[in-house]
Amino acid sequence: MCDREKELFLLDILIAIEKIRDIAKEYENGDDIQYSYRDWDAIIREFEIVGEAMRYCIQFGLFEDERDKRKVIDFRNILTHKYFGIDSDAVLNIAKENLDWLEDLIVKRFMEVDKDKREEVLKYMIEENHYLPFVLKKLNQLKNESE
Repeated sequence: MCDREKELFLLDILIAIEKIRDIAKEYENGDDIQYSYRDWDAIIREFEIVGEAMRYCIQFGLFEDERDKRKVIDFRNILTHKYFGIDSDAVLNIAKENLDWLEDLIVKRFMEVDKDKREEVLKYMIEENHYLPFVLKKLNQLKNESE
C-alpha cells in the first residue's frame, strides 16, 4: 500500500486530465502528435498516471472496481506494456472526446471527501502545481466549488 494521502490520487487524475487536454488541443490528428515525441511521450505518461491513480483509488476504496473504472486501468496497461502498436488517432480521440465522464466522476467523488481534508489536499496540490496556470485554474475552480 502507498503512504500517500488517498485523496491526492483523485487530484492526480484531475491534474493529468488537464495536462492531457492542454497537449491534445494543439493537434488535429494522431500522426502529428505521435511525430512530436515530447508531446506524445507526455500524453502517454499522463494517461499512465490516470490509470495508476485510478488503481490506487480502487485499492483505497474510493471507487468500486466497476467496468468503466477498470477500463481506465486497462487503457493504462495497454499504453505501458503494448506501446509498439498504439493507435495514435484513438489516443488523441480519447484525449479530446472521452475524458469528461472521468472528470465528472473524480470531481463528484472529491466533493464527497470531508471538507477539511479537501481543503488540505487542494492547498497542497495548488502549491505543487503553482507553475501550471491551466492546472491552477482547475484546482481553484474546485476549491471555490468546495467552499
